Amino acid sequence: MQKVAFIFGLIVLFHLTSSPAFAQSSFMYGGSIGAYPDLKFPAEAKEMGLFASKSNGAFKPESEGPFPAVVLAHTCGGLQPHITDRAKELLAAGYLVLILDSYGPRNHTSFCLPSGVLAPRVYKDAYDALQHLSQMKEVDASRIYLVGLSLGSFVAASVSSPEVAYWIGAKMRFRASVGWYGSCTFDTGRGKWELIHSDLDKPVLMLMAKNDDETPIKDCFPLLDNLKAAGKPVSWHVYEDVTHGWDKSDARRGYSYNEEATKDAMRRTVEFLKQN
Repeated sequence: MQKVAFIFGLIVLFHLTSSPAFAQSSFMYGGSIGAYPDLKFPAEAKEMGLFASKSNGAFKPESEGPFPAVVLAHTCGGLQPHITDRAKELLAAGYLVLILDSYGPRNHTSFCLPSGVLAPRVYKDAYDALQHLSQMKEVDASRIYLVGLSLGSFVAASVSSPEVAYWIGAKMRFRASVGWYGSCTFDTGRGKWELIHSDLDKPVLMLMAKNDDETPIKDCFPLLDNLKAAGKPVSWHVYEDVTHGWDKSDARRGYSYNEEATKDAMRRTVEFLKQN
């Protein structure tokens, strides 16, 4: 399907070499990261107002901190209204939220196409946001998490791996992460790109759609079962009758909003974060 070929095209360049190890280290964490300058984040968090800019904004609950914090990573469609909705839900649950925007400040308009800001740069942005949050007075630096949707779920899966952190050059690690409507691998057309790594050592929860034709989940099984049996801190849940992008509607892409799945996914997300 054409949309599957283009969706998440921002990582299609990763298959340019025949060596998986080279593709997932030297190339991935090299030039594709350095192509863009680092993002800038606010020195202080504020309460989320109606007209507040969401791009790389840090927002805090109405209560007194310090707060546990979440880096919220967007889809390959960039910042859309559903991201604000998810941020509000996390705020209501007591988390300070940094809404990561890897696209806007860099004038990225090639949404879900194989050009512009690539996934490795988003990984690096997430770790930069983690480092920044750890220095904010409103944040409990020992409890910083990542929640990602679609492309953001690629980030959520990958930050559970110490090897990925090494290649990024991360000085800190997320305490745990949650991915919405993602998968364990991504098919570039010339090989499978690994998202869930066998060396994962940080808790990760994968919330997936059985009817997902953009990030098919078939490669997650028996992989996830085997990792769990080996004692790896991985958890998952599969929604039987939902599509990719279940928390928004987009007829052009075949997304159908599912209120029940959206509410349940946030419930599971918050419970997982509190348990970890």
